[in-house]
Amino acid sequence: MVGGAHIGVPLRVAMYFDALTIAAVADELRETILGGRIQRVLQTGPLSIGLEIYSRGQRHQLLASAHPQLARVHLVRARLTRGVEQDTPLLLLMRKYLLGGQVVGVEQPALERILLLSIAKRAETRNKSRWQAAGGGRQVADGGEQMADGDEDLDEELEIFEDDDGVADLSEVDPASSLLPPASYLRCDLIIEPMDRRSNIILVDDNNLVLESVKRVTPRMSHRVIMPRQVYELPPAQEKRDPTRATGEGLAAMAELFSGDLGKAIVASYRGVSPQVAREAIFRALGQPTARMDAALPWYSLAARLRELFTAPWQPSLAAGPGGPAAYAPYLLGHLPDVRPQESVSAALEAFYAAREELTGHTQRRDALAQQLGAARERLARQRDQIGGELRKAGELEALRWEGEMIFAFMHELRPGQAELTVEGRSIALDPRRSPVEQAQERFKAYDKSKSALAGLPERLAAVAARVAGVEELAALLMIGGDDYDQIEQIALEAEELGYLREHPDPATAKRRRKASKARPIQLVSSDGFGIAVGRSARQNEEVTFRIGRPDDIWLHARTIHGAHVIVRSGGREVPEQTLAEAAGLAAHFSQAGGEAAVEIDICRRALVRKVVGGPPGLVTYRAERTLRAAPRRPW
Repeated sequence: MVGGAHIGVPLRVAMYFDALTIAAVADELRETILGGRIQRVLQTGPLSIGLEIYSRGQRHQLLASAHPQLARVHLVRARLTRGVEQDTPLLLLMRKYLLGGQVVGVEQPALERILLLSIAKRAETRNKSRWQAAGGGRQVADGGEQMADGDEDLDEELEIFEDDDGVADLSEVDPASSLLPPASYLRCDLIIEPMDRRSNIILVDDNNLVLESVKRVTPRMSHRVIMPRQVYELPPAQEKRDPTRATGEGLAAMAELFSGDLGKAIVASYRGVSPQVAREAIFRALGQPTARMDAALPWYSLAARLRELFTAPWQPSLAAGPGGPAAYAPYLLGHLPDVRPQESVSAALEAFYAAREELTGHTQRRDALAQQLGAARERLARQRDQIGGELRKAGELEALRWEGEMIFAFMHELRPGQAELTVEGRSIALDPRRSPVEQAQERFKAYDKSKSALAGLPERLAAVAARVAGVEELAALLMIGGDDYDQIEQIALEAEELGYLREHPDPATAKRRRKASKARPIQLVSSDGFGIAVGRSARQNEEVTFRIGRPDDIWLHARTIHGAHVIVRSGGREVPEQTLAEAAGLAAHFSQAGGEAAVEIDICRRALVRKVVGGPPGLVTYRAERTLRAAPRRPW
């Protein structure tokens, strides 16, 4: 473990994919993929792309993301997989311009959060083409290879293969080649801009025109337009100083312009300096990560430490936190505790973002499922309201039957052409042009027809109301379960089985859901030695109450709100109050009121709990309960 004294320094999760990190990534890519052949292109998600590049006898997986919180570009170890169902315009153009191409340049505009990959590719016709050789040689890019006459590979045919996930694959193509004459290749740039909310991935042709991008930016959205056939322009340069030329006098001059926090002043004054870089420079100069501008400061030492960060050899590192990696840097972090060196900047980035992306993916999956369950609830609620409306018509049907009976009863009193009959203060409208018998029979026919249509409506209304309650229960349990991916998939599986959702998951997702279906309720032991079982989904609640629980066991549930069923295994013994308090705390924690200071919990014998007849799993009725207030308590 590496690190200095960190008394009083708060440990915060930091994501600074800054200009210094991009510079380190660019250097790593020059050492690994420059000159390599692109064998696969794919979109790993709506805002991310992947390239497989064969270089120097190895396959490298390059991932680039334009996610607003997780934007980055780096190498990953595992083979990338496709993350979109339909081929997007960007993916189709990447296949055309990148697949089979050679990486001939890796550039970073000075101190900018932009990485540019230059790709040259032989011109192709359809999926199989014979490349035509052209005489003459020229330099393609600074630091690239010379294109020479007599290239033996110029007559070689390129075959594009499809792998199992439908991604074009050139793994069977011999990667050995030299660059090509100008008349026989396509040249383009893949530009990655990992700039938080403004992140983008842009494909630009040799005329500097945008071909396509992950995010299109219209003139109404920004003055910097990113649209097909528009000229690509770099973001406007910031009018700040160059940190590689930082001087003591320059830093001291900030005192005339800024007051307060030194780190913020450095970030505002120097290009490419993130808050983390500023804190590290201050720590190396002062032994602490923060300082105020009005203090007596060693300006020359600060300038030297700032220059050092931008010019010293890379020393990638990762700082650990209680919930996983807390920060990364292409230099050795000194101002954070529990810092460990990494073998490469990509290794540090992959470890950091794998944890963040898993959590983010779980949250997105949970939110998407919650939205689907909400839509299912609205659909069922409309059905319930519609059936309720039809039931209300039953009162109108009785009026039809009564009117028919009254017309027959008072037929002898009706005069020809009479337009109204009054009985017991109620008025019955009549048609003067039709006979009373016809009008009475018409009412009886309408009554009989509607009555048969309404048969069974009360039962249907009860069934739909139970399904509404069931989907509401699942939605509540989903939010209670947090970001536990198996729990999310368990609820998704139950929602599908119960007919609330009609998803068609891919084989990998289906496999995860089958695994989730094996998840069991939480099993704990109280401080008094009593077993406690906690359900966290509808089927787990049913299992806890009616399969794990015995008639003499104690059953607990949050009062009048959705939540977990909790069973205390009494074994015929008297359950101590301490155990009841612990079980009630669990019921409070796994309830819709889990964020409250205290929750009302109902307690009764399990023998007094009954399933709702015809209801979905987990819905019950109970009686003879007592209620206590309990503070939410996490499982131990």
